[in-house]
Parts: sequence; C-alpha cells; structure tokens
Amino acid sequence: MGQDFGITDAEAGKPGPRSPEAGTPGARGQARASSGEQERLRVLGRYQIRDTSRDEAFDGIALLAAEICGTPIAAVTLVGGDGRPVVKAEFGLGVRDVPLESPFCRQALLEQEVLEQDVLYLPDAAEDPRFAGDPRVAGAPGLRFYAGALLKTPEGLAIGTVCVLDTVPRALSARQKASLKHLARQAMTELELRRTLREQRAERELQDRILDGATDYAIVATDRHGRVTRWNEGATRILGWTGPEMLGRPVGMVFTPEDRAGREPEIEMNLALAHGRAPAERWYLRRSGERFWAQGETMPLTAEDGTAQGFLKILRDRSQRRAQEAARDADELRFRSLVEVSPQVVWFGDAAGTVTYCNAYWFDYTGLPPGDVSEASWMGAIHPDHREHVRAAWFAAARSGTRFEMEFPLCRADGEYRWFLSRSRPVEDGDGRIRSWIGIALDIHERKRAEGRFQVLTALSPATIWFGDPDGGLSYVNDRWYEYSGQTPEQALPLGWAEAVHPDDRPGLMTSWAEARARGSLYDTEARLRRRDGAYRWFSIRAEPLRDEAGTVLGWLGSNSDVHESRRTEENLRQTQSLLRLAAEATSLGIFDYNLATGALTWDAHVRAAFGLPPDAAVSYATFLAGLHPEDRARADEAVMAALDSAGPGRFDIEYRTIGIADGIERWVAAKGQAIVEQGCAVRFVGTVQDITARKRAEEHQRLLTGELQHRVKNTLALVQAIASQTLRGARDVDEMREAFASRLISLGRAHDILTQASWTAAPILDVVEGALSVHQPAGPARIRMSGPNVRLAAKPALSLALALHELATNAFKYGALSNETGLVEVRWHVVHGAGETRFSLTWSEHGGPPLLAPPQRKGFGSRLIERSFAAEVDGEVTLTYAPTGVVCRLVAALSSMQEQRSEAAA
Repeated sequence: MGQDFGITDAEAGKPGPRSPEAGTPGARGQARASSGEQERLRVLGRYQIRDTSRDEAFDGIALLAAEICGTPIAAVTLVGGDGRPVVKAEFGLGVRDVPLESPFCRQALLEQEVLEQDVLYLPDAAEDPRFAGDPRVAGAPGLRFYAGALLKTPEGLAIGTVCVLDTVPRALSARQKASLKHLARQAMTELELRRTLREQRAERELQDRILDGATDYAIVATDRHGRVTRWNEGATRILGWTGPEMLGRPVGMVFTPEDRAGREPEIEMNLALAHGRAPAERWYLRRSGERFWAQGETMPLTAEDGTAQGFLKILRDRSQRRAQEAARDADELRFRSLVEVSPQVVWFGDAAGTVTYCNAYWFDYTGLPPGDVSEASWMGAIHPDHREHVRAAWFAAARSGTRFEMEFPLCRADGEYRWFLSRSRPVEDGDGRIRSWIGIALDIHERKRAEGRFQVLTALSPATIWFGDPDGGLSYVNDRWYEYSGQTPEQALPLGWAEAVHPDDRPGLMTSWAEARARGSLYDTEARLRRRDGAYRWFSIRAEPLRDEAGTVLGWLGSNSDVHESRRTEENLRQTQSLLRLAAEATSLGIFDYNLATGALTWDAHVRAAFGLPPDAAVSYATFLAGLHPEDRARADEAVMAALDSAGPGRFDIEYRTIGIADGIERWVAAKGQAIVEQGCAVRFVGTVQDITARKRAEEHQRLLTGELQHRVKNTLALVQAIASQTLRGARDVDEMREAFASRLISLGRAHDILTQASWTAAPILDVVEGALSVHQPAGPARIRMSGPNVRLAAKPALSLALALHELATNAFKYGALSNETGLVEVRWHVVHGAGETRFSLTWSEHGGPPLLAPPQRKGFGSRLIERSFAAEVDGEVTLTYAPTGVVCRLVAALSSMQEQRSEAAA
C-alpha cells in the first residue's frame, strides 16, 4: 500500500545519532523517557490494542489525514509492547513498525509537555538541528516533513500520534493543523469507546460468573415489582426453590408470614431506592418451611439515566454464625462473670501493652476509682522502690512480644504493701500477630513471708538446703554448702556444684536427677561430696518437687545430709549380718527384722519357708498375722506387742503354729527376738525363727507311742490271758495245750513285728496276711493264694485280722484243705464302694480238702476268737460257712474302721 520509503523492520531497530544539543527539550525529554514509557505502557494496557492487527476504522483516519494535509504518507501510531511505536494504521508507508528512536514520533511522545497545542510540526526536518543528522533525513528515504498530533488519554498522557510525512518540505495551514488534532481526538474517542464497551462486557461476564459461582450466597434479581427475574445456584442451595420454579414469582415468598404481613419486602425495596442499599438481618423461609437466620442486602438495578429497572437481593445463611455468636456471647458473659468474681487481679491490654481493663478485685484492693486503668494509676500502686524497674520490664516485654513475669509489692487501699506475682502473655491471631495481652496478679505475700522465715531456718540448719529450677540448675544453696565445699556462689550456681561430686558417683547422680525431674517425683540418692580439704564424705541427697495449684513443677526443694558415719556403721552392720546369716544358714535359723519407723518387715528365705511362702514373696506384719494358726494368732500378736512395750524387757520367746500361706501346710516354729529401744521407744525388732515341726512331730509320736505301748501291753496281756484260758479249756492234754498255745503266741508275735515295722501306725494288708500265714505255708508249690488291692490297716484291725487268719490256717492244717497234699486255700480281699460308705471285705475259702459231711456240733476256741475279736475291734461282721467243698469265712467291715487309729487311755 503506497510508496515504500525503505524503512524496514531491521532498520527500525537502529538508533539515530545523538543530538549534539544536549540541553534541548529533546534531550530533557529523553531523561524522562524511562518513567514516561512505563506509565504509557500501563495506561495503554487498558485499551488492549498493542501489537494488534490493522483496523479499518483507524485506516480511515490515516487516509483522511493524508487527504486533508496533502501528504503521501499518514499513520496512526501507538506505543508497542516492547516500548516502540506500533503503526496501528498507515497510508503510503508500507511498514507496521516504527522504532521509538525514530526521529519524529519519538520526539512527539517525549516532548509532549513543550509541543505547541499537542502537535509536533516540522516544515523541514533538515533545517532542525534535532533531526538534521538522522540517517532517515540525511539519507534514504530522505524524510523532510513531519506533523504529528498526540493521542492523549483523559489523564493527559500521550499514548500515540496521528501523523503525516513527506519527502519534501511543506507547510500546513492552521486549519489543516486543527483538522489533524481533530482526527487525533477522534482516534482517541474510538479507543475510549472500545475500552468502555469492553469493560462493560467484562463486567457483565464477571457478574454472571459471580452470580452462578457464588453458591454460598443466594443472589436474586427482580423487576420493579419484586417478581424474580434471576435466581442463582446459591439461592437454590440455600432456599430450596429452583430457578425455573421462582421465575416470575414474588420474592416475598422467602420472607416469613409476619414479615410479609408487615410489608417488609416492599419496605426493603423502598429503602434501597431511597438510600442505594437496604441491609437487613432477619429470619427467612426455606421451601421446606424451615426458618433460618440470614444476612441480606437489597440494591436497586438502575438504567444509565438512573431509572430503577429492578432490584438485586443478596442473602447469606448466618444461622450457624448466629448460633456461634450466641454461644460466644454466653461464653463471654460467663468469662466476664468469672473474671469479675476472681479472687485475683485479672487485666487485659491492647497490642501495644496499654492496659484497657481490670477486674473488680483490682479496684477493691487498691481503692482506685472503678474503670481507671491509666498507666499513672497502676504505676502508682507499685512500691516506689520497684516502680521504674517493673515499668521498664513490662514495656520491654510488650515491645518484644515475650511473656512477662515479675514479683513486686502493691499498695492496698489501707496503705499496706503486699507482694504480688504478676504474669502476662500476648494473645496472637492466626497469623502470629499480637492482638492483645492478658495478665493476672497473684497475692503471694504469705509465701514471701514463709520464704523469709525459710531462709532464716536454712541459715541455721546443719544440713545443706538448696532450691533447684525445673531445668536442673540450682538457684539457691545455704551457707552450709559453701562452708563445706569451699565453693563461692558464683562457682556453685547454677551447675557448678556438680564439680564437688566424686567422679565415680557423678554420672549416676546426674542420671537419677534427670529421671526424677522427668517423672516429677521424689529425688533420693547418695553420693560422695568433696570437702574443702579434698576429702570425700558420703551424703544423702533428697529433693521434693514444688508445684503450683495446677500441679506444674515450679522447682525443687532439696537437702544434703552427712551420712558418712552411718554408712560406715551400716557397713559394719552388713558384715555382722553376713556372719549372722552364715551362722543362721548353718543352723537353719531364719532371721527377721521389723523396722517400726518405716513399717518394713524383712524375712530371709528360712522365715518365708516357715510361713509357706516363696523366697521372693513380699511380706508385712499383716502377712505375719495372716500366716499364724487361728488358735495361736492372738497369743503370738500379744507376745510381739509385749516385746515392743518399752516398759518391759523387750524379749520375745514363743512357739506357735503357722498355716502355709501358699501351700497350706501346718508347721511349728520357735521364735526368739529382741526389741531395740531408742529414746524410750522401740524402733526395731529383730530375731530368729526355727522350724520345729519335726521335733514337735517326734514329741507327739513319743507321747502317742507311750500311750499306745501302755495300751498295747495291756491289750496284749489281756489277749494272752484269753488265749491261755481258752486253750486250757479246750485242750485234752498238756502237750496239745502247749502246742496250740505256742502257735497262737507265735502268730500274735509276727503280727506285732509287722506293726512294729510300720511304727504301729498302719501296715500293708499283704504284709499282715503273709506274716500270719507264713508258718502254715507248706513247702513246694504255694497252696495258700492271696490277692487283693493295696490297703493299709491300722494297728488294732491288723492284729485282729492276723489272729483270725492264724486260727483259720490252723484249722485248715488240722482238718481242712491243708491237711492233705492237694488242697488249696484262697484269701481274697477287695474294697466295695457303696452308696452309703466304702466297705472292706476279705474271703477265706478252702478247696480240695476232706469233704465236710456236716457243720461241727459246737464252736471251738478259734471260731469264737475270730468272731469276738474281729467284731469287737472293727465293728465288723464274721460269716463262717461249712460247705462240703471246704470252710468259707467272710470278714466284712467299714473301710474307715479298718484304717482308723483308735486311742484309749492307758490304764
């Protein structure tokens, strides 16, 4: 289009020669170029036309400029995105880019403040020293004429030009210059119009996006009569109705019936028309009929002429916030009430640390006028000796945002000063910024007085008294430490005291100290501490935690007591106890030690065994009482109390029974002890315990044996007398009498031998049967067969059974199955478990002897002995049957009567 003047895009980037006129307006304009260009680019961004394609509207302006001015070249230029002028429209130029450094447009933009009527007018550039040396003037394309009118924004900032150019000098009339300026204003008007339309379009699009995207808000548009014309998704979510359901319906549907009756919808619209907006918080209705609290605002929608076209109502559900605010108000009320009745000073301050509120306690205590929280008032209540120090510390904490804690005296209304502990801390928001301060002041006057008394006491104490901080350092040690260790306060506090601990004890002491602080429990240990002369002595080191009302450990109160001599005494005692233990082990003596000061009872393994306890079982005095035989408990307890009575000799010597706590076994023990009395009071009780169960059992056996021997001798003599009497009565001659009497005595003796082997307590039945029948067992194959379970028989039943079997065997040997070579005798016994009681039964049966034609006409001595002795001794039953095949004798008795020891008083 038009003639090509050779200004290529490549050449457009080349700067022209610097003007020699450094002091010209052009040079000064360059000095302002940087800031001006940035501002131009910012303003030009509003029009969004940089680097855009050509535009017919602006091309028409360029063509009209060329026609009016009669030039071959015309252009509309704007500042480009890279800072260079961009040709928005051109006529006769043939290129789209003109560099900012090009001589004319650049100068027009930079020198807009000095241009005559906003037009740069150059009839002949070759005659102008600013451009004469420019290659585009002096060389090709040989530009000579330029006239450019500025495009100026409403703020007066030039963002481009409407210009005309020629290769020959020429002049413009005043009318042509005015027309050129008019075209520039027309181009600027086009730009403003397009910007306004674009912004309006963007505003509408933004409003639509806001309406559709604001789901937390119910946004409703209505016409002038309140009928719904727009209903966003937020309105559906909050109110329940959908847009199609509500279009054309009155917005008053969302108001409560009472508000509709009061014409609140109409009132809101009228207020919006009168004031531009009508905010309100009220109850509204959902489609379900549920009421909810919402914050709303109604605004008029007006046309350009200000005529109301409708209304925009915005609602936000505030039900939850209202409930939270109600709860917060209730909490605030409770908090304020608690603060007001608090038995301590409570105060609040702003972010700078200025006190804004004090509770009633402060005014009651100080007597100051209620509500007076000025700095002068609360500073005046502080004791003069502490006032400036407290003030400086408080405002330093307020500036740094750190916690404040200090003790100082405050003046009471009656003029008396009392000590208070003041604490405060900052209250921060979510971003960590300090919003306010809260503080308290606690009356610690009594504590301070107690501390004063304590310091006096510690100064007089023979022990080392110290205070420890929660972190383990010491803040105070009384003079006893410095006198003992030779350290100074600077050397000892806070951690230098550890240097005086023996190197071998230091690691364990520091570990136990750290563990006690971690647990917040009693610290109790022993260690060697160096004396000022270099000698080490043993000390007991104890500390208790000091806690506040909430249980937080504030510090530690400790003491060091010299236990060097007591440890040496204890070591000697341990050696003595070791020797005593060895002696006790050798003699099976148990040792007990009862510490009455602590209540600790110590038993060794022998004492525990005497009470049926394992070696590691825990014991106490209650354990001792629980392990005593019920019949001996009161007697043993009284003996202990008598030994502990300081008025008595303090000796304890008693025998008593125990019932094993773990095993239930009854044991006899002999206990001896001695109470240790100090200052008229028993402090320890030590002694020995010996298990004498075996001895007691032996004594009991001896007593029983003596009585049993007396009884047995008497019974045996009576039995021998009866045997002799019966033998003599039934014997036909002296020889028969002697033989029968001797055999019976032998059988009786063998039964006695068996019982003697069993200590006259109980004997196995097989031994009793074999002993009674051994003299009658023929040589060769056994002809007396015995079988039955292993049953132990008591002494008396065993003797009776032995005599009975002897008589049966004697009879069988003379007349029955043992009188020939082939007869047999079976002796069988068994135990029968019945419903009532368990019974013992023994059967003697003969086979293969001479046949019995008839029972004997009279009972012999043997039959009578069997029946009387067995029945009398065991309350049993004896049945004799004389079958043709041989004699059968059945002995039946209760099993318990066969196994019971029946004692009788010796005659």
